[in-house]
Order: sequence, then structure tokens, then C-alpha cells
Amino acid sequence: MKKIISIVAIVGSLSGILSASNFAVGVSGSDQGIDSFRLSIGNYYGVPQQEVREVEYYVPREHMSVIYFLADKSHRDSRYVTDLRRQGLSWWNISLRLGLDPYTLYRAPHSKYKRHRMHDAEIADYVNVRFLSDYHRVSRDEIIKRRHEGERYERIDNYYRGKQDHPHYNEQRREDRKSYKKDRKEDRRSYKEERRNDKDSRDNKKNKDNRDKERGNSQNR
Repeated sequence: MKKIISIVAIVGSLSGILSASNFAVGVSGSDQGIDSFRLSIGNYYGVPQQEVREVEYYVPREHMSVIYFLADKSHRDSRYVTDLRRQGLSWWNISLRLGLDPYTLYRAPHSKYKRHRMHDAEIADYVNVRFLSDYHRVSRDEIIKRRHEGERYERIDNYYRGKQDHPHYNEQRREDRKSYKKDRKEDRRSYKEERRNDKDSRDNKKNKDNRDKERGNSQNR
């Protein structure tokens, strides 16, 4: 049931956003000898391959696109966004730190789910679906369907690059599906930990504010 709600939320969010963007759309150049997924990210966001490779040292490849999405929206350097991520901040909190409103950034303005705080995996899904759909000029529903069948975004990118005839492609898809449930279980665990950390941070701030207030009252007596 939760998975269905998540799919509906992502579809509703994406359908409310215009497909026009400032990014390059479509496959360009040869990817021979170059990692295809990095090439797609570099082409779409207009950044050099060396930079994308450096980002991958610190961010899992299925989250790399989020770095460039947030860098573009906030008009900040991708390395600055990467440094925030290396500090252990969630994508949601990084969005706030960049001065962005995640409640409107990741969903259509009139979505019934617009007050739902999205965790890292949901945000990565949102950004990757948008990126791959625009880049390969296919429907977002189609990308979402392939993702929820267990395919990694890297594999989806390869499919639309015409690499489904690669001798190891079907074997890789099977491996994707095996790891998908495990990854989602880890995502849920991380989300719960993130919520606990946020609650602890709010409690600590509240306690500090109360102490400061009491200290101020004592000095005024």
C-alpha cells in the first residue's frame, strides 16, 4: 500500500511540472569507452565528465543527479552541494540549507501529498525520473514502471541507449531486482534514523532556547 501511494505521489508531482528546462536534452556524442550513466548526467546537466566522476567518489551514482538538480535550482556550485552531503545531511535538509522550499521543489503545487516530508530515496526517485524522462524523451510513467520492476536507473539509461542487446544486460537486470528490496529496506532504516536525528536536533534547540530565556530572565531581575 505504501509503495502504491509513493508511486502515485511521484506521478502526481511529475505530471504537474513543465517538461521545459535549461538542460541539454537527448543523447549526444559517442559513449564508447565512457561510463554511459555518467555521460548521460554530464550531457543533461551540462557538466564535464571529470566533475561527474569526482562527485561519484562521495555520492552513490543513483543520487548523483540530485547534486546537479539542487546546484541548478540554488545557483550554487555542485562541489558546495557535495560538501553538504558529505556532512551527513539529508537531501531534504540540504534543500533547506540552500534556501529552497522542498515542499514545492519536489511536487506539484496542488498535490495532495505536498506536506509530506520526502526521504532520500523518494527525492532520488523524483530527480532521476525527471532526468531520464527528459533526456531520453520518454514518458515519466514508463521510467517509474521500470524502476518499480526493480531496475536501477543506470540500467534504465542503458536500455534507452540501445544497450539492451549487451550479453550481460538481462543478467544485470536480474541482479537489480534481487537487490531492489534490500535497498528499499535500507532506505526505510535510514529514513527512520534521519527522523530521529531531526527530532533530537529540534529538542536540543528547544532546550537551548529555554536555557537562554531563563538566563535572560535571571539577569533582568
